[in-house]
Amino acid sequence: METEKFGANGKLLKVAMRSWVSGVAVVTSSCLGAQAGTTVSSFTSLSLDPPLVLVNLALENPTQTMIAQSGHFALTLLCADQREVSNLFAGFGKRVGDKFKLVDTFTLKTGSPLIRGGIAHLDCRVHHICQMPKSAVIIGEVVAGRIEENGNPLLYFNRNYAELCQPGKINDSD
Repeated sequence: METEKFGANGKLLKVAMRSWVSGVAVVTSSCLGAQAGTTVSSFTSLSLDPPLVLVNLALENPTQTMIAQSGHFALTLLCADQREVSNLFAGFGKRVGDKFKLVDTFTLKTGSPLIRGGIAHLDCRVHHICQMPKSAVIIGEVVAGRIEENGNPLLYFNRNYAELCQPGKINDSD
């Protein structure tokens, strides 16, 4: 039986999710002059009316703490050519004290930083935070945003980055 091969259900889920393609985003927040951000692939839309999104962050993640304190966050959906940005905010490679000094940012409504060059930017106010045993599921209401037409999304698959084979174009008629 396959479940025996992977042991506990948590490990089974981890291995199974390697087969799931997801986009890559950087979630950011700001509070009292400080900024925090981290790379996520656990981001999804939850509702269109009201416009809600969901991210899941480990409880020990400083970005999660800042979001809880500030009541707002932003998401930059990364473009295929932003692997270095993803690695920077994931903590891969060279450790940097202030990651935000290495990227060009802007703000919209809440003051949370957004990273230039992303394919889309969402500015959110916290709608609800659900505490899990080791993480926080953060639901945010999108209060502002920007869609760019500058390429394909950065994808994550089987513990590595991936790209679309053909150029994509957003069709906003849906």
